[in-house]
Amino acid sequence: MPYRRDAEPSPLRTGIVHAGMSLLVFGGLAGALGAGIQFSGDPSAAGPRQQLALFDVVDEARPTLKTRLKTDGTDQAIMAALGDDGYPEVDGGEEPSLGVDYSEATGVTGTGGPSDDAVADAEGVGVRINGKLVKPGESYGEVTAIVSLDTAPISGLSETVNGLRLPRVAPDGRAPADAYARPFANPGQQPVVSLVVGGLGINATHTKSAIEELPPEVTLSFAPDAQRLQYWINRARASGHEVLIELPMENFDYGRMKMHPQTLLSGRDASVNVSRLNTLLGRASGYFGVINYQGAKFSSDAEAVRPVLQALSDRGVALVEDGSLEEASFDAIADATRVRYVKASSPIDTKLTADDINLQLLELETRAKQTGAAMGAGYAFPITIEMAKIWTSELSRKGILLAPVSALVGTTPAEFVNDDRNSTGSTAKAPVNPAG
Repeated sequence: MPYRRDAEPSPLRTGIVHAGMSLLVFGGLAGALGAGIQFSGDPSAAGPRQQLALFDVVDEARPTLKTRLKTDGTDQAIMAALGDDGYPEVDGGEEPSLGVDYSEATGVTGTGGPSDDAVADAEGVGVRINGKLVKPGESYGEVTAIVSLDTAPISGLSETVNGLRLPRVAPDGRAPADAYARPFANPGQQPVVSLVVGGLGINATHTKSAIEELPPEVTLSFAPDAQRLQYWINRARASGHEVLIELPMENFDYGRMKMHPQTLLSGRDASVNVSRLNTLLGRASGYFGVINYQGAKFSSDAEAVRPVLQALSDRGVALVEDGSLEEASFDAIADATRVRYVKASSPIDTKLTADDINLQLLELETRAKQTGAAMGAGYAFPITIEMAKIWTSELSRKGILLAPVSALVGTTPAEFVNDDRNSTGSTAKAPVNPAG
């Protein structure tokens, strides 16, 4: 008779059986415990309870928020429900919190300008929503519609040359430098500062941030080789920003890095640079002027600069210098060609630290109070955008208006022109009084 030996039990099978038995036992115990609590527990012994609400409870007889904003003083019942500060009186003396900031007057005198903070100072009360100041009686939609600029191109301000749509002075005398500029008024003759933020259109995130987060009085400049350039310009103008196109110009280290194919070069015939200029101008429409991108070598060559500035003058396009060029010939040639011209005091973000940028912005304030107007230029770095947001929000409290760059472009009387002031070369009177 052969010997028979039973096979050893499988470890896997044994583990599964034991796990199942464990789950069954502990699951039964947990179920029995839960049933016992459900049927024999006391809910009142569970601990203290507190009821939460998004808003304070207000007497229903008092006016609603919408009624409060639209109160015109004719409803005696509503006026009786309002406190001395114009807000409904609620329990505890506090206002309902809506998650938005209320701006009140800070005592700054002057007529103010189009900036939200200046309006708040002049009118007294407002609600800031998504960075926009909504005054009593206004809706958010009305406020956003006010700051929008006309969609480009404007009829009569362009012509087609060799397949390129180029800016031109309209038959009725309107120039792109005027028609595409953001309106601005300063009847109180307060000191003004302007800021241009450039390098836009390359990084979509930074471009969107500059358009949506910076005040509409900040001028934006776009790289000519940006994808969807016209889309970004339209979006910037819809948010109230006037725009510039950047002209790549030859630097002293030209050739050591990949440059734009339409870079304006020194030592070249006028036809070459004017042809390149037309190609750059034909990339989009809706800009009131152009601004240099680099250009230390090109700007020092007066013979190369003259035909370019003359072409800009003939087309009614302004020229803005970013303040980084030490020996540029733009100012003298701008006077000769009558091109509209303004030069920034200095770049604000050559050093990308909050302290250094803030120091440059404070210097702009000092210069504005001394001479009446000052302009700075920077690029759309995240730190630059953030510092500009903070700085512009505090200007009205300092008695300074934020103005678009186009407000500094115009003819400065000869007795006011010197090395310490913004120089211009337009036959039109400057909107900003250089004397302050």
